[in-house]
Amino acid sequence: MKGSEKLYKMKEADLVKEVSIGFLIVLVLVLILSFIFKSPVENPISVHQYANKYPISFDRVEMRNLLGTSQISQYGPPFNKGAPQQNLFGVSPEGILGVLTPINPKYAYVIYPLKQEAKVNKSITPLLTEYNNALPSVRHLWENNYYKALSTNAYYVNGRVETVSGNYGPIPQMISDLLTFGKSGLFARTINALSPGNNNVYSYNFENRLLFLQGSPLAKIAQKQGLLGTQWGILKEIDSYPGPWWLGFYGSLYHIPPYSTSNSGDLMAFSTFIVAFLIFIFLPFIPGLNKIPYIVPVYKIIWRRYYNEKKQL
Repeated sequence: MKGSEKLYKMKEADLVKEVSIGFLIVLVLVLILSFIFKSPVENPISVHQYANKYPISFDRVEMRNLLGTSQISQYGPPFNKGAPQQNLFGVSPEGILGVLTPINPKYAYVIYPLKQEAKVNKSITPLLTEYNNALPSVRHLWENNYYKALSTNAYYVNGRVETVSGNYGPIPQMISDLLTFGKSGLFARTINALSPGNNNVYSYNFENRLLFLQGSPLAKIAQKQGLLGTQWGILKEIDSYPGPWWLGFYGSLYHIPPYSTSNSGDLMAFSTFIVAFLIFIFLPFIPGLNKIPYIVPVYKIIWRRYYNEKKQL
């Protein structure tokens, strides 16, 4: 017993102290490394930032909403009654689910914000009156004329988007007031009030402001950062940081026909991924496929050390 006491001499230890010191060391290392390398994640783009940075694009988005030609206007379910965009063998999941969160972009992003702005800016009321009292054909003419002018010959000067003169009715001043509203930061809060569940003082549903940026605004920013699907964006991060490599199979589908050419590419890629996933899950139970390991004995390469030792015995 005395010999064993010498071999296994007990020594006092403060576990709490050791854990605390280890935690502090790791914490300091994390803080230092995070300061040096930082995070590749950028702050989310806001409507306020978009209006200030891309005023002409902001006006074009508003005109497409007014004309009913914006991406969200023609999206279909679950936002409106447009034709479902994607289907597989005639089956459209979004069409089956129907309109779950209805939105009218013309009202939500143009008319409603102007009505709210008119409460403090009385000069907007006559513009809305003139617009509403005009014949539908006249309104459509104004809208088309001004959108063409914005698309071909528009420039930003002295805080305003200017175009060549034309038969636009009250449209230029209406859109200019919306741009001012957007720059102030109040536009996003106003349109967000129409999101479902935001009828109280606390707003947790940001659907409307996100849908406003859907399409051209977000695509323009993503393209500059190389994050579009056609740029392998699903496998990339901002700058040179590694992305989710495990989505390699899923992302590669978007670069081969018919996934890359079909309007239902998203649904087709998702369905293919699910089928492939299920095949791997149930591979041991699928006749024929479960014989692949015996036909192609890759496992022997992986476990070659085990089989070499087994042979020596």
